Amino acid sequence: MRQRNAVRIVPRSPITVAIQDGGVPYAYGVVANISVAGACIWTDAGLDTGHAVNLRLSFPRGSQPMDADGIVVWGEAGAGPRRYGVRWIEESPARQARLGRLIGGLG
Repeated sequence: MRQRNAVRIVPRSPITVAIQDGGVPYAYGVVANISVAGACIWTDAGLDTGHAVNLRLSFPRGSQPMDADGIVVWGEAGAGPRRYGVRWIEESPARQARLGRLIGGLG
């Protein structure tokens, strides 16, 4: 198993996520855990490994949702809610800093 390079946080309050395609939400989910490197999300959507996604993250106590682009790196098969691992695509330093502050406020 590959070593993770970022500490994952399991949020105490839900972080909801709208999974978008071309700016239009097509599925919704909840974050299981998150870090500055990526997130694990629960959703009913069928996401393909290697597919680029835009996630609109709504943090508790966050004033505005945050958009984050990522690549689906793994997923579970089956019916009903499934977990998917998303690795963030390189973001601007300002966006990385905002994500770090939002994640830091979860603990």
